[in-house]
Amino acid sequence: MKLPEFEPPTLAELRNWWRDHRGEGDVERLILEVQYLRMVLLRLRGEADAAVRLAKEVDRSLIARESPIMELRIRLAQEVLRVGAIDDTPKHDAVPRNVREYARNPDAVKFEADARRRRGHRE
Repeated sequence: MKLPEFEPPTLAELRNWWRDHRGEGDVERLILEVQYLRMVLLRLRGEADAAVRLAKEVDRSLIARESPIMELRIRLAQEVLRVGAIDDTPKHDAVPRNVREYARNPDAVKFEADARRRRGHRE
């Protein structure tokens, strides 16, 4: 399906529609789906950036401009720019403090990895 050219709704517009259409299930679902997919897009962009960093360490030719990983990274970045602001959650609120501290604790990371191994999961 080819879509006509359009301006994507801003985060502020989505919030206004959410406020103005509370109780309208289909409209709420549509707004949630748009925002959910934007958050996925943002997460995928971060994962593509991480993949490029890893590939760069292994073999710089993997990240040539025309390589699939770079094409993916560029396309994701273009889409994030097209949409504009996606998530304005303050970074200090994005992850609760106790989770940040746990994630930095090497003993906790080792404990969790050992537990996964004991349960038969891969790391």
